[in-house]
Order: sequence, then C-alpha cells, then structure tokens
Amino acid sequence: MPLHVGILGCGLMGQRHAAGYHNLPERATIIYCCDDREDAARALAQRSGDNIRVTTRWQDVIDDPAVEAVSVCMPHHLHAPVVLAALAAGKHILLEKPMAMNLAEARAMVEAADRAGRVLMVAQNQRYLPEHTHIKTLLDEGTIGRVFAARIDGNQLLSRIYPPGHWLFSKATAGGGVIRTTAIHKFDLMRYFIGEIRRVAAFQKISGLNPGMDCEDVAVILMEFENGAVGEAFFTFAAQRAPIPTATGELTALYGDAGMIHNVGGWHVYSSRVEKYSGGMTHLGLPNADYAATFLNEVRHFVDCIESGTEPLSSGRDNLNTMAVIEAIYQSIDTGQAVTVEKQNPPNP
Repeated sequence: MPLHVGILGCGLMGQRHAAGYHNLPERATIIYCCDDREDAARALAQRSGDNIRVTTRWQDVIDDPAVEAVSVCMPHHLHAPVVLAALAAGKHILLEKPMAMNLAEARAMVEAADRAGRVLMVAQNQRYLPEHTHIKTLLDEGTIGRVFAARIDGNQLLSRIYPPGHWLFSKATAGGGVIRTTAIHKFDLMRYFIGEIRRVAAFQKISGLNPGMDCEDVAVILMEFENGAVGEAFFTFAAQRAPIPTATGELTALYGDAGMIHNVGGWHVYSSRVEKYSGGMTHLGLPNADYAATFLNEVRHFVDCIESGTEPLSSGRDNLNTMAVIEAIYQSIDTGQAVTVEKQNPPNP
C-alpha cells in the first residue's frame, strides 16, 4: 500500500513537495490538500490526482487516521504547533525549512518525534542537489585537502518575488528575514561540507527596498568552524541584480591546502593532489542548480526513511545544529559580540 500523505500549505513549496510524491506513484499518494486559501488547496488537488480531499483546516488532516505522513509547507510561525500536533497524532513529518522560529521549538519537535517513533525530516533541499553530492564526495576524498576557508553569498530581491504584505516580510510570521529564510540553506550546507560551526559574528540592515519589511534584508556573517576553518557570508533580499555569475546568484567557494572548489560560471576544482585537476581550475561539467530535482530527491529520501526506519540525512535531530547557528547569529546581532554556537547533542534512541 502506498504511503497516504497530506500536504499542509499549497503555495510554491507545497507544490514542489506534491511533485515529489507524484513521482513515486507506487509508494506514496496524496489524499489531502490543505491551505487557508481554499482555491490554492483545490488547484493543487486537481493537479495532483483524483479523489483528493480539500480543506482549509490543518486539524482535519492530522485528525484523519488514514493520513500517515504530512508535508508541512506553512508560514514559519505555524511550524511548531502543527508539527507537534501531527506527531502527537502519529504522523511522519517532512518539514520545510526553517525548522522553527527558535531553537527551543526545534528541540521540542525532536523530542516529540522520539516519543512518537516517527520520522521528522527537515527539507534542507540543498543537501539533495546532485552537484552538491558530487562536491561532498570530492571533499571527503581529500581532493582539495584540508578546507581552511569558505565564502558563501546569496542575492535576491524579495519584493520582486512576493507581493507587499506577504508573510515573509514580517518577523512575527517568518521569525526573521534573509538569515532565517534563505541563508539558513547555506549554513546547513557548510555544516554538511566542512563540519560544525563553532562561532559567529554578525551584522544586519534593513535596506528599505522591500516595502513593509520589518526584519533584516541584508546580513553579513563571519564564521569559525570546529576544524579551525574560517568563513564569510553575505546574504541579501535587496539585490537589484545578482553580481556573481552563478546559476542562482549564490556563491560557494571552498579553499583547501591542496586546492579549491567554486561555482562561479559553473562548478570548478583545482587540486595539487589529483592529476586531472592539477592543470588549473577545471570545469566539472556538473548540472547547475537543478532545484526541481532536489524536491524529487528529498521526497524520495523521506519515503525511503519511513520504509526502512532510518534517520534522514537532514533529520530534525541533525538540523538542531543548523538552528543553533541561526540562533547564535541573531544573538550576535543583538549583542554586538561574537557568539559561540551552542552544540546540540540530543540522544538518538
């Protein structure tokens, strides 16, 4: 029998999750589409299959014993109450990032998933980009040696993407601006590539280019990793144009003592250790930011983990350390000081 799934939130991310389940017709089937805008829920249901129930009440979905798993793609301030209620009802959870509004909420989710014995996976989709899997393999093989520095950068203009008054413009519903909403992807990716982040120092600004936005749309963060590497990050929701020629306007550059990797103009590597990469920066010919594939890959991984009973690559437990980085960044902004990231080591039962 295929896994019976409810989609909670039928905006862009809900549509992406639905495509992932639709790609696994023998293993998963959507039986509910829920959104506070009934027209959005109905439109996604009509595209996703036959006999899909439509509701504006997420409680209807988690109260139905026929629902075995839910994709939570709702505004950030709803993540904790919805996830906790769904876990109490025995549902597996695929949760859009950011995991929560704060670290305390995230910890409560992990504890609830442990009590329920259910899969809690955070949709950190950059871990599921095919090119990032390849770069992770190069790093693990020591292609560029010991990574001692990293640079990450992201550029968007939020008011070009979403209309005025959208919930992403409000700290009350989003929990923060570009740091919690977008930069979190790259901090999670740096943990995946390099290891845990030990300390951060951060600065923010509200540019005024996103009318009505009451939280940061420009942020600069310095990082120190547990392995001694250092890094810098620049993220903005106020870029008139993306200044760096990457497919998504997001830079990743990794500096090692035996070479480097970057994604300017496509993914490149230089290595003094590997002969085929030793003649200069070598274009790897990798696909560039196939984001559609990431959602298919992450949904497949979610279903795999439910079927096998294994912990996801981007589990709630793992994501606590990403959330701890975000918490430390905001503490640094508030205090004007560098802040040590509170290491999370919840037991894996």
